[in-house]
Amino acid sequence: MTKRCLRELSISDTLIETIHLVSPSHINPLGILHGGVGLRWMVTTASMAAARVARGPAFIVHLDHVFFLNPVHLGMNAVVTSWVEYIGNTSMELTTLMEEENPITGERTLTTAAHMTYVAVDEGIRPRPVPTCLNPRGSLEEELYERAAERRKMRGPRLSPEDLEPPKPLLPGMKLTSYKLVNPEDTLALNAMHGGRLLYLLDELAGITAIRYAHGTMVTAGIDATDFVSPIWVSDILEIHTAITYVGRTSVEVTVKAITQDPAGERRRHATTSYFTLVHLGSDGRPKRVPQFKPVEEWQKKLFREAEERRRKRMELLEFFKREVEYIKPPKR
Repeated sequence: MTKRCLRELSISDTLIETIHLVSPSHINPLGILHGGVGLRWMVTTASMAAARVARGPAFIVHLDHVFFLNPVHLGMNAVVTSWVEYIGNTSMELTTLMEEENPITGERTLTTAAHMTYVAVDEGIRPRPVPTCLNPRGSLEEELYERAAERRKMRGPRLSPEDLEPPKPLLPGMKLTSYKLVNPEDTLALNAMHGGRLLYLLDELAGITAIRYAHGTMVTAGIDATDFVSPIWVSDILEIHTAITYVGRTSVEVTVKAITQDPAGERRRHATTSYFTLVHLGSDGRPKRVPQFKPVEEWQKKLFREAEERRRKRMELLEFFKREVEYIKPPKR
């Protein structure tokens, strides 16, 4: 069936840019932008770009691997740019960049980039058709369109909303469980929790877990691909579990799982699971060793093997990411 298009846009027509002054409320103890704040700004900007194209609410359902290549410092601007690169029937593929901008010279340095998938929804949070079609204009837009279509094909199966088992830590003291009542201030539209707000909470709790283990400042270096499988509603109780599942020389992997429960306790659903990599930094901002851990029990060794496989893939993706960001350029309006 041919898609019905009420309007046609080029990729550059979908571009949105937001600028945020990095103030003391946004930074970590090292004076650089808190990773969770940056993620929240990126998802917020992408949500606006997606909603404009969808002509109504659109929710994030997938976030590809995110790597933080450079910090954003106190007093600098964080410039976030987002655009839609591919439109399916109900979904959209977006790319979002965050750059540090010197407010005096205007010079910009790329901090990170992220590929995201959004779904247009109706008032019941059910998928609805996107009434817009993309018509790439020029060779750059055609390349962006083809890359987004390929990413869409390559994604694996989604998580199960029925998977409610908390992640298992290497030791009992390497975990944390936190609860939050979802309030209207946590939403973006339709009484459902804002994906950027959720990522901020997950990042913060992953950081707390890592800090308690390393006894020092930990910063987020990367986040594995993340699916958002169940909406989180206002008045829901959000149950977040964290567990350290790998210890490297200067970094740890923290598995974070969010479960949503309605106030009556009649419905518990898996909202998302992700793997955060955090690096221990000294006061000079350089990587510092964390307390070492050697797995002894077979189940600990199994956790290490699984985490090491994720780390191997992560390192491959990081190298690809570093090469790819050289070619990720916002389309010119």
